[in-house]
Amino acid sequence: MTNVSTSQNATTAPDQRPIALVAWHATEAILRHSQAALAGIDLTQPQWWALNNIVRAKHGLTREEIRALDVPYRMDAEVMAHAADALVHRGWLVAGADGRLTLADQGRAGLATAKDHMARVRAELVGDITEEEYGAAVSVLQRVTDNLA
Repeated sequence: MTNVSTSQNATTAPDQRPIALVAWHATEAILRHSQAALAGIDLTQPQWWALNNIVRAKHGLTREEIRALDVPYRMDAEVMAHAADALVHRGWLVAGADGRLTLADQGRAGLATAKDHMARVRAELVGDITEEEYGAAVSVLQRVTDNLA
């Protein structure tokens, strides 16, 4: 677990620490933990995002649609395209005659395993935080973002 305190602000009261610093440390810790969990099943975060977006699309997605996905953490179109290509190569995605990528049986099984892993990641992330506390934290961070938009 990452301690969000740094030597320069260790004596600062929790309500006086810069929210950006705390949010940054939380983001890094969450990404590190989730990426490690996915790596444990030989999956990258962009592959995880590609699978989730493809399975939600009624008729799959084209490579161009995958490249256009609005994904977090400044992942670019090339990263998403490579993720989809890697999933095709390993047999998790198949391309139809129309070029739309859909999940193969192996991809469905892999996605189910990944969902189990990510459910554990969320449980570890939340720990003893109540749903109300979690909701409040997300709400506050969203309001900060909205205030600066």
